[in-house]
Amino acid sequence: MKTKITIFVVAGLLVCLGAAAPGAQAQGNCTMATFSGTYAIYDRGSSLVGNLNEQPYQLHWSEAAAPFIAVGQVTFMPSGVGNGFYWMLLGSLNTGLEPVPVAVTITEMNPDCTGKFTYSLNLPGAPVATVVEERFILLDNGREYRSVPTSIENGIPTLTWLGTGRRIRKYSETVNTCAAQPIHGTYLLQAENIIANDLVTAVYDTLLVPMDVSITGAYTGTLYEKLGPISPIELPVWGTFTVNPDCSYSQVFEVDIYGVVATIDIRGVFFNEGKEFYGMAITPGGGIKYSFAQGKRIGP
Repeated sequence: MKTKITIFVVAGLLVCLGAAAPGAQAQGNCTMATFSGTYAIYDRGSSLVGNLNEQPYQLHWSEAAAPFIAVGQVTFMPSGVGNGFYWMLLGSLNTGLEPVPVAVTITEMNPDCTGKFTYSLNLPGAPVATVVEERFILLDNGREYRSVPTSIENGIPTLTWLGTGRRIRKYSETVNTCAAQPIHGTYLLQAENIIANDLVTAVYDTLLVPMDVSITGAYTGTLYEKLGPISPIELPVWGTFTVNPDCSYSQVFEVDIYGVVATIDIRGVFFNEGKEFYGMAITPGGGIKYSFAQGKRIGP
């Protein structure tokens, strides 16, 4: 009897999987038009070089790492040419509060929704680095993409990353998404950072911040954080979001650290009609060496 029940359960699962398969395979052939539109993007990676034979601490390794994060926006035209901007942290390199322009060219677009694009990085105080090829895969009829670099010139040879893009709007859509969708409501911000502790050490930092954002962009919230060995941390925060018509934003993040107010500058991009965002803390001259934030509206 038990065997028969097992057979029926397995058969039922196969039927369910079969029924679900058409939805998973609904994506059609991709063309340049599939990838046309404006995307909120981020790249996350590192140039980690580790020595696994040296362990100053149990379960740790000796390493030299330049953590890498870039957040920005790119608009791809049906011709395969894209233009946009980004902010970036790469180890000690900080591009600053003003976005850096970037031009992207799709060099290969296949019907199976894979392809390649290339672009140059004009970084302050550094030679022009060219990503000759970056392999991408389109998902959900162009609503998202993932990418990985395959060739870099004049850059850091050990640097690698994964890229993600979320479409803000199609190229054919003229609606100004962020102007039509005010940024307000209850949001949950989650972030991870690497913060310099002194000249030779740094600590990893994670935090959650539920915040109530008014129609003017002003917000208040509570910070829940673990900073390296320091926890629990629970502190009041406040500040302002300033959202631009192109869906980029600047955020002033203020936190009362037991009587001392710290101010942090955040830059990023909203998408999904103002319900989500990608961002990064990029205060010039600060001790933040890596930062990535994601936010999502969780209430009215």
